[in-house]
Amino acid sequence: MRSRERGQYLAMNLHDRDMMKIGEREGIAKGAQAKAIETARNMLKKNYPASDIVEITGLSLEQVLELQKELAAEPAPAN
Repeated sequence: MRSRERGQYLAMNLHDRDMMKIGEREGIAKGAQAKAIETARNMLKKNYPASDIVEITGLSLEQVLELQKELAAEPAPAN
């Protein structure tokens, strides 16, 4: 392999590794967001105040209020 081709090969591998790291960070962030939403939903079901949910989960007040609306629109579970 010539020097130029080797350099391009190495650069491509570095790029691929960087893209994998970015994808991994995005996946972690999405997972954290999903967990925060799940926690907020559970707290809303237990009638925690929205301000406490915002503080504990890191979600915005708008997000918590939207989740509250969604929960109110869901049918009540059958016993």
